[in-house]
Amino acid sequence: MTTHLDDDLLARWALGDEAPDGPAADHLQSCQRCAGSLAELRQVLDAAGDLPRLESPPAEVWSRITDELSLDPDRAEPTVIPLPDARRTPNASVRRFRGRALVAAAAVAAVLGAGVGVGATLIVQDDEKPTVQAVVPLSALEGRSGTGTADLLKAASGEQLKVTASGLAAAAGYYEVWMINTDGKRMVSLGVLDPSSAGTFQLPAQLIAQGYRIVDISLEPDDGNPEHSRNSIIRGTLPA
Repeated sequence: MTTHLDDDLLARWALGDEAPDGPAADHLQSCQRCAGSLAELRQVLDAAGDLPRLESPPAEVWSRITDELSLDPDRAEPTVIPLPDARRTPNASVRRFRGRALVAAAAVAAVLGAGVGVGATLIVQDDEKPTVQAVVPLSALEGRSGTGTADLLKAASGEQLKVTASGLAAAAGYYEVWMINTDGKRMVSLGVLDPSSAGTFQLPAQLIAQGYRIVDISLEPDDGNPEHSRNSIIRGTLPA
């Protein structure tokens, strides 16, 4: 019976913590199964780095949201939600990596051109045309200008959000698309929006069902800070 390489060892090689050597390296050269597992882990790690991130929103952002949704501000304190980082988990198993692979496969990242800063638009291509589940207007917040629409789509790869904006001022920095939870505690960044064209973003599974229904477009400075800038420009809410 063939003995295959340990899952933790393959994970460490994929993470770059160790390099194949000795008998293990010889086995890797001759075993298609182990070589395929290592290649899969490396692909997942590359894709995992482009998944949407969860951020802790600034107090000013939540103050506006709680006012709009008539939430009790004392019960709507934002909380930090840490995400596991596979690159920092040397003992991660193949099963864990394959679980993340299912998520990563649903979000194909296309990094925008130079000068964009942080963030990436998640563009999805499906053989079948997505169906429209809901369309909501995006309206300018007080003291801001611009308008737009957010289309919630159902595609073969899952739910998508198509965002179209117009009238956004040309300003230093970049525009970013966020999904804000109606509980007043959490938000997810989907990526960068080109204000001159529509952007289509793959939504993580069950995101809308979990209450992330507020579509927020913010103007972000190109300063390398991944947190919300507190400068929301247009916003709308998807139906429950």
